[in-house]
Amino acid sequence: MGGRLFRFWGWLKVLRHDAVILYYAWKHPLTPNYIKGLLVALLAYLVSPLDILPDYLPAVGIADDAALISAAVLYLPRLLPSRVVADCKRQSQKWSRRLPYIFGLLLILGAVWMVVVVIIFRKLLE
Repeated sequence: MGGRLFRFWGWLKVLRHDAVILYYAWKHPLTPNYIKGLLVALLAYLVSPLDILPDYLPAVGIADDAALISAAVLYLPRLLPSRVVADCKRQSQKWSRRLPYIFGLLLILGAVWMVVVVIIFRKLLE
């Protein structure tokens, strides 16, 4: 069980690393247009109300989105030219040093959001 957990966390790190590379590749001038087009198509599918599995279905509604995102994030960086990947890795190292602070800020904002939702929910029930 412990080995599976470590493999899962390793996979999440690779996913995060590749997502950051794709972010910087989007802004890089040498990124091929077809990769940018695939990223636009992915974002359009994610925000579109038309889905293979509608998002309002419990648990399975988000499964197609999660599978599509993870497949794209793991596959698209391998299509990038090596110079673009090297530049994006260099830029992503700066970002990864800031990641603990960003994650901490997101946790605090999430906690504040949950408190606000609970307060509003209690006020509505009174």
